[in-house]
Amino acid sequence: MGSEKDKTHLFKWTNKSIVEEIEDFQDLFNVLLVDNSEIQKSMRACETILKRHESRIEEMEDAITSCEEKTIECIRELRIIKALFLCCLLMVFMYITYA
Repeated sequence: MGSEKDKTHLFKWTNKSIVEEIEDFQDLFNVLLVDNSEIQKSMRACETILKRHESRIEEMEDAITSCEEKTIECIRELRIIKALFLCCLLMVFMYITYA
């Protein structure tokens, strides 16, 4: 191991080893930071797309509601037209029968 004159040789080696390990962890930490920033960018892009899709869904829901209202209105008008047609048909039948 160390010589009689250099009694701190083992501790110097240990300190150098720790410094090397810390430098390795620092490199790994820097890589993780870069990966994390890329993930955050992707998340922001996904959130933007999600908001865009949510607004489109709301627009579609409004369009569907409008179509439902128009359909109900058309059904009412058809019922009125049906009633008028039946009245006209009845009048024609009565005219043919009593004329």
